[in-house]
Order: sequence, then structure tokens, then C-alpha cells
Amino acid sequence: MGNSTVIYCRISKDKKEGGGLGVKRQEEDCRRLAETNGWDVARVYVDNDISAYSGKARPEYLEMLAAMREGRIVRILAWHTDRLHRSPIELEDYISASERHGIATHTVKAGTIDLATPSGQAIARTLGAWAKYESDHKSERIKRKKLELAVDGKFSGGPIPFGYSRDEAGRIIPNKEQAVEVLKAVRTIINGGSIGSIVNDLNGRGVATSRGGHWTSTAVRNMVMRSTNAGIAMHKGKETGKSEFPPIVSENEWRTAARIVKDPSRRTQFDARIKHMLAGLILCGQCEARMKISSRSQSASATNRNYYKCPTKGGGHAFQTAAPLEEFISDVVVSYLQQPGSLALFGAPAERDELERMTELQQQAVTLRERLDGYYEEAAKTGSPSPAALAKIESSIFAELEKIESQMSHARGAGILAGVAPDEIPQWWNQASVEKRRMVIEDRMVIHIDPVRKAAPRVFDKSRVRIDWKTYAV
Repeated sequence: MGNSTVIYCRISKDKKEGGGLGVKRQEEDCRRLAETNGWDVARVYVDNDISAYSGKARPEYLEMLAAMREGRIVRILAWHTDRLHRSPIELEDYISASERHGIATHTVKAGTIDLATPSGQAIARTLGAWAKYESDHKSERIKRKKLELAVDGKFSGGPIPFGYSRDEAGRIIPNKEQAVEVLKAVRTIINGGSIGSIVNDLNGRGVATSRGGHWTSTAVRNMVMRSTNAGIAMHKGKETGKSEFPPIVSENEWRTAARIVKDPSRRTQFDARIKHMLAGLILCGQCEARMKISSRSQSASATNRNYYKCPTKGGGHAFQTAAPLEEFISDVVVSYLQQPGSLALFGAPAERDELERMTELQQQAVTLRERLDGYYEEAAKTGSPSPAALAKIESSIFAELEKIESQMSHARGAGILAGVAPDEIPQWWNQASVEKRRMVIEDRMVIHIDPVRKAAPRVFDKSRVRIDWKTYAV
């Protein structure tokens, strides 16, 4: 390139200092400056919307700086010094290269800065210091503005979230197609469904995110947790009032779904159980412990076989291969649901008072777990309560949690069989998700598996299965 004159342009969103100033305008002004002084422009370097103070690499700027260090540039034209840099550290590299090769910087707005001289360097550092000051305070202004918008329930900017769009007047309104998906996702969570099942459903039907991408567990979780779905504004985790976003779901539905998703026991217990129809739902006939799912292979080449087993160590506890047990329970449930009156227990959609009850039950469960955590922390710090006393407390709280979970299961199951006729039950059961099957089983049955007798053959014996039916007022 030889000794030459170059132009540097950088697009910026900063409207206070040439904000929105496009490359074309910057280049035109710089070329006019070159023409006035009789300089031929050899090249134009452009970086696209990368802040001069953000610390992110600017490829074109770095290429220009390398050319400066090699002495291939005699002068640089820019619209303003803040197009070049705002970082004092970066400025020193620029000054060093300019001083070594006598490179002058000419700007449309700030005039000529001869960085080969002490006075020119002082001017550049002063301009850089003020630019840094402005960048710092710009960040503070943005934070204050976002807080102000949040308090007023206003949208703080960025992409419009899934479920919403803007009308011709620029107002935020529900997007009819997307809002249906938000409502469906929230109610799926309330009805006992998993985040994973929602992800699979949305991606399976080709429903794209607001940015046109595929759904992930994180994206679905964020969508369900978003307070604006219920018309509630929030800032840094705290509610600030009514949002300008029209509600898609009721406040009770949003709060219920949010509590379910945030419940720490959901990740460690429920999400792990929903992969298998009876995991955690059947009890050992010897000790009443909830049986867990496991697997093993009969040989190196054989596929894994699932089975349920009691977690209590020692002999005399229940163990059962999963497939025949699940098939037997499925037959029992289908037969039960075809009996007169059974469908009525699941046919009515959840009413508002039931959703409010779900909210109360969720809060009771959270309170109980917090209370138990408090006992654990106190025992760890002071040794009190004693292990024996703590065991009694655990037993009492776990019993209360068991009752709450049973009531919640009954409330979640409302409506899942709405519109299904008795003769359609077998087809519905075969096509139902694991979550829906579990809702019916957990709501209606308490299942015990008795241990295998020592001399008993290694075949499934349905007489070892004891079923206690729950009753609710309809």
C-alpha cells in the first residue's frame, strides 16, 4: 500500500455522539476532507457496530493498527476520535504507532491531532478520558432508564418475547398463534407435564421460537416463568406492578406454574421419575419405601431390562421386573376408567378456585421444605435437634408433604380426560404420555408390591400387587 491515507469508519448506536451515523455518511465526510487537502484515499477500514470501548476485538481496526506499526500509513481520517477508540489502554498503542512513524490523525469533527507531538498526544488523551467518562455514565443512564421503565410497567427494549407482537400503532399485543402455545405450556406444567415434553411437542409440530430457532429446556422454562405472560412487570426478580404487556394467562395460572417449575424437589425427584410410569409411585410391601427404577443386563449382548426395587438395604424387600407390572397396572386402570362415574373425576377442566388451591398447596409445600431445611441447618450448627428428634420431625413433615402432593395430583388431573368416552379409554391410555398416565395412577391408587417368597418361581405373580383405591368427593 506504501505511504498512504486511509479512512476508518465504525457504525455506532450511540445517538449522542454520531449515533446511527452510517458508514456511508462517515466515509463521504472523510473523503470530502481528503479532497479539500488533496489527499488520495488508498483504503477504507470498517468495523460493523462494535463499540470502541467494549473491549471486543475490532478486526478492521487491528488490521489498520498493524499497517501503522509497519509504517505503511501516513495519515488516518475519521469522522470523530470516538470512532477510533474510547479505551485509554488502546489509545496508548495507537499513540505509540503514530509517534514512531509520524502518523497524523485528521477528524471531521475534532480537527487534526498530531500524535507525533506531546501537545497532540495530550489532546488525544483528554478526548479519550472524556469519551470513557461518557461511556461509563451512558451505562448508568441505561440502567436507571430500565429501572424507570420497569417501575412503570414499560417494555425496556430488545426482541419482543414469544407470545407477543406489535400492532400497526407500535403497541404490544398478544400474538394469537403464539399466545395459544404459551397458555398451553403453562397449563401443561400445572397438569403435571414436564418441560421436556413441551420442548418435544413444540419442536415436533415445527413451532419456532420468537427468533425462528428450535426450543430448548431453558427457553421453555424461561417462557413459562415470564411474569409478563400474566401482565406483571418485574425488575431484577422483583415485581414492580402492572406491565404494558396484556396478560395471556391468569395470574393464578402463572404463579402456580412458576412455583412448580422453581420447586427444587421437581428437578431431583419428579423430573427423574416421569421417564417411567411407576417409579416412585409403588411402595415396598415390607417397609413402605417408595420403589425406584433401575436396569441390568442378563448377558453382555443383552439389552438392559428395567425393574423396580426397594431402596432399603438387606433381604426381604420387594423387587419386580417393570414390564409385566406396568402392563398389569395399565389393564387395571383402563378397566377402572371404563366403570360408570370414574371418568367424571377427570373430565372437568380446572376451575379458578382449583387453580387458587394449587397455588396454596404449592406455597404450603415450599414452606414445609424451608422449615425442614431450617432444622437441618440448626442441627448442623448446634447439634440440636438430636438425630432421634430430627428423624421424628422428618417423618412428620414428609407425611404432610405426602398429603399435599396427593391433593396437588388430584387438582392437576382435572380435565385430562374431558371429552373421552368410555369405549375410547383403551386408545387414550395407549397414546397418553407418561406424565398423564402417572397423574391418573397417583390420583386414584396406592400400590404395594409384596416381596417374592423364597420358594416362589421367578415369574410375575399379580397376587403380590396390592391396590388401595383413593376416594374424593365429586
